[in-house]
Amino acid sequence: MVSGPAMRFVIIVPVFNAGAKITRTLESLLAQTALADGTARLEVLVMDGASSDDTCARAEAIGDPRITVVSAPDRGMYDALARGLARAEGDVTGYLPAGETLDPHAFAVAAEVLGRYPEIAWITGHEVTRNAAGQIINCRLPHPFHRRFFDCGMYGTRLTVLQQESTLWRSALNGLVDPERLAGCRLAGDYFLWRSFARAHELYVIDTAIGAFTVEPGQLSKQEPGAYRRELRSLRRRPALWERFAALLLRQYIKRIRAGRRARRLVRFDHGAGEWRLTRH
Repeated sequence: MVSGPAMRFVIIVPVFNAGAKITRTLESLLAQTALADGTARLEVLVMDGASSDDTCARAEAIGDPRITVVSAPDRGMYDALARGLARAEGDVTGYLPAGETLDPHAFAVAAEVLGRYPEIAWITGHEVTRNAAGQIINCRLPHPFHRRFFDCGMYGTRLTVLQQESTLWRSALNGLVDPERLAGCRLAGDYFLWRSFARAHELYVIDTAIGAFTVEPGQLSKQEPGAYRRELRSLRRRPALWERFAALLLRQYIKRIRAGRRARRLVRFDHGAGEWRLTRH
């Protein structure tokens, strides 16, 4: 384990009328093992859009000084996220919708990897999916991500969506994001973040679980089929013909070939050394 000052994690929870879910998310953050052993510190920003239910009361009832609740009318999830990013002053930033959780060791792994490799600016883990009962129904190690395909919007259209719940980044990257454009997003604000980050930095994959996405009835993206992709296309750089073709070839390759154990920009646990190590740049 890399020694040094405790890494400060700032997790933003954009929320509106989610009183039934908020406690589960906050408790998963407070239960991080890295907080108990002192290798990480935590600040949670609950950015509430003036909920009419007991969302704020439930968050405040936990009574933990590491949780800050900010409640005001907003234009939606990504307006709340943009306001949260403006307040995030820690070392590492991430965001979780109410109801989602992180693996108990997520901070511990992220702190070790980011502490060991200063060239790594943002990370993601396994693509983990849960059903409404909280059971894991799918888990997959992603193939290496390519900056160019973020820029032209292939991830989320012809290629897999980057799982937001499993992604963390150094807080310095927040300055790469146009807050007004982010605040104006309805569905594809996550893509806008990734494109902003990928213009300057490669994304690295860690061979572990960090978070998970829960498939539940009534999710906004399912209420408006195709709306996510339409908004994404309005935010991307128009892809060249060869980029479209290359993405199609890559999609077929990904369907047939599992991600390699020594893929580029992959961090795996070295059992012999007892530490997380980057396999190939």
